Amino acid sequence: MPTPRLPLIALFTALVVAGCSSIEPREASEPLTSLEHPRIAAAESALAVNDPASAVALLRRAASDFSGSSATGLRLEAARIALGMGDPAAAERLLNQADTTASADNQALTTLLRTRLDETLGDRTVIERLNRLAAPLSARMAPYRLEALIKAKLARGDWIGAINDWRALDRKALTPARRHRSEARLWQALQAAPMESLRRAADTARQSVTAQWLELAIGVRQRALDTEGLQAFLGDYPRSAADGAISQRSLRRILAMQRADLSPPRRVAVLLPLSGAWASAGQQIRDGLLAAYHADDGEQPVLVFFDVGAAGLSVTAAYQQALAEGAGRVIGPLRKPALRDLVASTDLSVPVLALNRIDSDRGGPRLQQFGLAPENDAAASAALARQMGQQRMLMIRRDDDWGARVAAAFETALTEADGAVVGEVRYPPDQQDLAYPIKALLGIDASETRHERLESVTGERYGFEARRRQDIDGVFMAARERDARLVLPQLRFHRGIGLPVFGAGTSVPDRPDSSARSDLEGLVFGRMPWLLDEPAAPMADQPGQQLINTDPPTPRTRLQALGIDSYRLLKGISALARDPSLSMPGASGRLSINERHQIGRAMVPVQMTQRGIRRLNRADGEAIADRVP
Repeated sequence: MPTPRLPLIALFTALVVAGCSSIEPREASEPLTSLEHPRIAAAESALAVNDPASAVALLRRAASDFSGSSATGLRLEAARIALGMGDPAAAERLLNQADTTASADNQALTTLLRTRLDETLGDRTVIERLNRLAAPLSARMAPYRLEALIKAKLARGDWIGAINDWRALDRKALTPARRHRSEARLWQALQAAPMESLRRAADTARQSVTAQWLELAIGVRQRALDTEGLQAFLGDYPRSAADGAISQRSLRRILAMQRADLSPPRRVAVLLPLSGAWASAGQQIRDGLLAAYHADDGEQPVLVFFDVGAAGLSVTAAYQQALAEGAGRVIGPLRKPALRDLVASTDLSVPVLALNRIDSDRGGPRLQQFGLAPENDAAASAALARQMGQQRMLMIRRDDDWGARVAAAFETALTEADGAVVGEVRYPPDQQDLAYPIKALLGIDASETRHERLESVTGERYGFEARRRQDIDGVFMAARERDARLVLPQLRFHRGIGLPVFGAGTSVPDRPDSSARSDLEGLVFGRMPWLLDEPAAPMADQPGQQLINTDPPTPRTRLQALGIDSYRLLKGISALARDPSLSMPGASGRLSINERHQIGRAMVPVQMTQRGIRRLNRADGEAIADRVP
């Protein structure tokens, strides 16, 4: 007696592997046979009206009227349906009753179902099991095996294998709706894949259609923030008719997804301290936000400002009011204590773009942390040092928490780039004469001690010039602006001439006058584009013009750049959060989002001169990277 195959029941197995919850209509051309039994007919009728629970019960009872492979086949059909309706326990019971020795076909189906049931199996094991089935699956069942293989290969980063299996799947008997769903799942996985992994796969792909898939995934991700560029790229994409080529429907969906990514929320709440001691900082950020808003000739959200300063609302009350008024995103708060209060007391049901950073994982992906952290500047200086060939560095820092954080960020970034901090000294923040810590840092005190000891032993007096240590490539100073103007001149005075000195952007005034330029001459650091004295990119030039047009004209500040970029991120933050390799130009630097949901700023490498700040080139004439780190 042949193994029973039910027209609707067999097709319901789409729910097992694909994870769908709806019943797939079968293709009209599918050749099917079935056993004759009243309960089997009733089970088919139950499936036709979307009643899988009744179908499982009817098939289980029908199986008791058959024996051998026919009974096993009915129980396997019931197990597939139980899995599809989210009842793995029932599927397990049915599989335990099946006689898997009755036929190789039933053994293959049982292996497929048990593989789907066992969530503890690694992806490698899934692939091995499904490649060693006891018998080939029928044409109707082969797609479900391929879908499982695609899922496992995607999880292992085997992009070529997954695409090739999808191409084989596409040639099988699938309904158009199911084919589109499978294609969409594959595309979603490629968009989440590490970019370098995709590039390596594209370089090794042998099949032209497979290579086209990979090149398309790379090209779309590179243009995720460029609407016109993506449209042109897709317009030039080959319209292949080959099996497994991406569909026109998916190409249209790619454009629709980008439009959704780049559409800002309709209403945005901005939580800033507009009164009290932090009012000036809050107002500068607000000026930047409004300048970017008025320079935006595209789709604009409604901005609603809440004062969370001394005379305003608490940050928690402001957040709750913003939610009540329909905000789709919140920008702020600025101060770390306010951000800690918000995260500790509120379930962030609406995403927050914080304007500072704290050490907390509580907000998860709904809390994206932005700000002008000096640690970001220190990492940029470490990247600069390594690009310029500096490996062994000394460090002088403020003896306080700020200095410790900046110094730690520099040392971490330098070490990760195969450099090393080989000496460190601290100085009290209120100290004017830094001769002692600087001499100790450069090894001059040791040179002087050796000279004094020699004269004491010999009784003779010798001509002497102290020498600094010669095993170093440069110095990093973790100093605030006032301190930096003391540290750098004294470094030069104490035999530091010719030694490269690196600092954080916070060591330099927003608008350095001639005195500051003289004190800080030669300092190498990363600068935000907004503060460079050169023609700005359109993204900074247009908001800058808005500020010039105010009465009186508003000079540029770092906090304005923070406001400008906070507004511009409203139209790109979803794409950036999805792809850490993606970046966008900003007023405060080139913006990206890391796995910790922190927004990084790659800045322009510059050096201070008597005439002002200039872009940096290496001594051999080769250009430094446009942005660091």
